[in-house]
Formats: sequence, C-alpha cells, structure tokens
Amino acid sequence: MRLSEHLKFIFSFRPEVSGRYAWVDYAKGIAIIFVVYRHVLYGLLYSGVTADPLLMDANEMLYGFRMPLFFFLSGLFFSSSLKKRGPGDYLVTKVNTLLYPYVLWCFIQLTLQIIFSDYTNFKRGVGNYIDILIHPRGMLQQWYLFALFNVSALYLFTHTVLKLNAPVQILLGLLLPALIPFVYDISTLSDVMMFYIFFCLGHLSAPYFFNDKVQQQLGKGYNALLLLPAFVLAQYYCMKHPEANIYLFSALAMLGVILVIMISFLLAKYRKLSFLQTLGHHSLYIYLLHLGIVFLLRTALLRTGLAISMPMMTFILVTAGILLSLVLYRVCLLLRMDFLFVGPFKTPAAALTTIPKK
Repeated sequence: MRLSEHLKFIFSFRPEVSGRYAWVDYAKGIAIIFVVYRHVLYGLLYSGVTADPLLMDANEMLYGFRMPLFFFLSGLFFSSSLKKRGPGDYLVTKVNTLLYPYVLWCFIQLTLQIIFSDYTNFKRGVGNYIDILIHPRGMLQQWYLFALFNVSALYLFTHTVLKLNAPVQILLGLLLPALIPFVYDISTLSDVMMFYIFFCLGHLSAPYFFNDKVQQQLGKGYNALLLLPAFVLAQYYCMKHPEANIYLFSALAMLGVILVIMISFLLAKYRKLSFLQTLGHHSLYIYLLHLGIVFLLRTALLRTGLAISMPMMTFILVTAGILLSLVLYRVCLLLRMDFLFVGPFKTPAAALTTIPKK
C-alpha cells in the first residue's frame, strides 16, 4: 500500500459501510459523543477548572439514556447473532470483542496510572488490580465493556439453557434492579442488574424494529418532534431528581433511547452527518482510546497557561479526543497491532476448520 493510500485510510471520515442498518451506527455515533463529552467535563473539573453550569446541566440531561442505548442496541442483534454463530461462537466472540479488550486496557490504564500517579486525577495502587474483576466502576470508562459482556453472557444462559420465555425475561429484568442495594459495592453484579432489562427489551423488540412498516414510522420527522417535548421533560426531571426511583429512571431513559433511534433513522434515510456513522462504526475503539488522548491534551492545554474558557476547552478536547482516537486506531491497524482491540481466541467452529484431516 502506497503512502497516499495509507494517509487516505488513516484520515478518511467517510462511512466504511452502509446498508439497511446504517441507523445503528448513527445511534452509536451520537451516544459515543455524549460519552466522551461527560468524560471530558469531569476530567476538567478534577483538574481544577471552574465548572460551567450550562455544560454541567447538559451533561446531566444527556446522562440517563446513553449507556442504556448501547445495551438496547446490542440486544436488538442478539437473535440474529445467535442464529448466525450458535451459542458457543457467540460467547467466544463476546470474549474477543468485549472481555479481552476490557481486561487488557484496564491493565494498561491502571499500570500507567500507578507509574504516573503524580500527574493523574486518580491515585492508584497495586491493590486496585483486583478492581478489574470486582469493581469495574473503579476502572473509569472501561466498566461498560465488562458490564456488556456479563449481561450478554447471562442473557445467553437464560435464553439458551434456562429457556426463559419473554414474560419471564422481562420479570427477571425488572426484579434485578431491586437487588442492587444488596451488592452495590460489587459493581460487577450491580451493573448487570441495572442494564439487563435494556438488553432484554432490545432482544424482545427486535422483530418490531426490523419490521419495514415500523421503520418507516421511526423515520418520519414529525414523530421525533412529537416525542421531543416528552424527552426534554423526562431528562429535566431526572436532572432535578437524581435520587428518583430506579424504575422511573429506567422508564424515562427509554424515551431517550427511542428518540436517538428515531433521529438516527432520519439521518440514515437522508444520508446527513455521515461522520456520525463513521464514529458509530468505530465507537468501541474510540471508547478504549479517547481517555488517554484527552488526558494528554488536557494536561498540555492547562500547562500553557492560556485563558481558555471551559466551553472552548470542552469543544477542543471532545473533538480532538474522538478524531485522534479514530486516527490512532487506524494507525494501529496498519502497524498490525489489532491484538490491542480483538482477542485471539478461536470460536468452536473456527477451531474445527483448523483440525487437519487424517
């Protein structure tokens, strides 16, 4: 590959894939921007930057539905993935794409935090390595990967082994949040209890979401406009009542999930803001890489002594954190360092194909 082709590959922000489900990448693209935005804000606050009330309020209003959206979207494709791969291959695939990068990047991040403890917002020690498995919330943004793996594995078990039907799955999803107070200090368990219902709802609603008539309704702008006031009121309520009942919080979060999906259908239908599709397609890698990039840029900007407002600093860090994460990921691919993002474990089907014939 020539240098010009390398550069085109690294710096292109056009969608690499398209098709019927482009809206899924649009939704992930929107969500990953919100995720980076939150991490940037709190990184600035922990570094001593004076908070901007409007930015903080916006963060709180966008907070409740971002992670439920990722779990819901994963649930939407549970059946199709299970049918395509089978239970064994499905589980190994999740190990490669979720559990492996989670453990690897937590180890890398924690080790660097210990080495450079004088420069980080969070002071770590060797004892924190156990948190990787017991308290993933202590691993900052990485917890999501472990939570999604655990939820996917548990749902696979209840669906294929216990063979729970739809009503029982919903009942289980509703029961688990009530148990969170008993295991709250063990976020490995509490995260599963919190987000199982969203994965479940994604799986059970997949036949409707992938119905052509339903998709036509979701792609109509006036339906999104009708839902927008309810969404704003719901998020405002959650912002003003952070102690709200967890079931009410989850129900209101679903309004945000549905609205983002409707907006994503519209954008995909008219092929607008296609860079969001690119970000969504690479959301996992942006999720893994952005924190280190933002940390270095934030440290450099703050040490310049320049009088940069928090809104401008936030814009710079969010934009650079996302784009440089995408660039760095592609550089890693060119350097054959994809082992940083995907595990080496072979699925049962792949392993069988490698057995030499006698």
